[in-house]
Amino acid sequence: MRTFTFLARLVMAGTLSLGLAATASAQGAAYPTKPIRLVVPYPAGGATDVAARTLQPRLQEELGQPVIVENRPGAGGNIAMNNVALSPADGHSLAMTLTGMLSINPVIYKKAGFEAADFTPVARVSLAPLLLVVPEKSPYKNVKELLEAGKKAGKGGMAYGSAGAGGLSHLASESVNSHANGNFTHVPYKGGAPLVQALMANEVAWGLLGTGDVRSFIQSGKLKAIGQLRQGRSELWPEVPTLTEQGVPGGVDFDVWFGVVAPARTPAPVVKLLSEKIAKITAEPAFRQRLLDLGGVAPASGNTPEAFAEVLKRELAVLPKAAQEAGLQLD
Repeated sequence: MRTFTFLARLVMAGTLSLGLAATASAQGAAYPTKPIRLVVPYPAGGATDVAARTLQPRLQEELGQPVIVENRPGAGGNIAMNNVALSPADGHSLAMTLTGMLSINPVIYKKAGFEAADFTPVARVSLAPLLLVVPEKSPYKNVKELLEAGKKAGKGGMAYGSAGAGGLSHLASESVNSHANGNFTHVPYKGGAPLVQALMANEVAWGLLGTGDVRSFIQSGKLKAIGQLRQGRSELWPEVPTLTEQGVPGGVDFDVWFGVVAPARTPAPVVKLLSEKIAKITAEPAFRQRLLDLGGVAPASGNTPEAFAEVLKRELAVLPKAAQEAGLQLD
């Protein structure tokens, strides 16, 4: 009798497992069954919102359901990310996030409310390199000259600007600063536009800014780009050498990326379908040209959840530590 009972339970467990697997597969096949929310952690009009709204029309065509861009700004992005993390993990609630949100926020906010593990990466949509920019009349022609000047000036002798304390611009700048013995003094500004103005007024010696913030100023000759923080030269700036080329080792690709993530435990078939659709869209010539017009580029290849996860893995190995060493705490 005991043997029969054990075998019966084993059969029932196997049947249940097959049923669950079939259900998960069916979910992937049926998805989506209703409109999809694409939540943006910032107000309308910003770079993250632009990435979402550039993707939205083609994604809803591919999925056959409305894709609704929903702006939920506040608390440095934490409100939106918590909203998505706590939503049903069925692929109908997604977030358009960006570099540093999952790696920096949980460290610098005591009550961020989420961690990177609360999300599963789907696909990246757009990349924009961080450029090391100096004023128009700066005497420094390359990054090596700038760092040497910083070393000679001593502690507090020269200032650099960031687009805000605790953000990617700040932490990536501190990575550069470490190669000048940490001598540069950080001056935070409230966004990229104020930093651009500070550079043109020669208030600071240098700053790191995304393409969207500085493209027109570089093209008009009002600012100079002397380096880009990425593994290889961007097609946006083929004439600007990387820091690695100039003898400054990196450790992480500091492109500002915008990408789609889903709540953890979203069924793998759903994640795979979403990733394949986004990868297809970002490979289309019309979409790529639209991004170029906006100052970004689409991922060149390998736009998969696994590749996106590797990007996050590299960030998590560098940015949280940098935030802690900088003593950043925003609440």
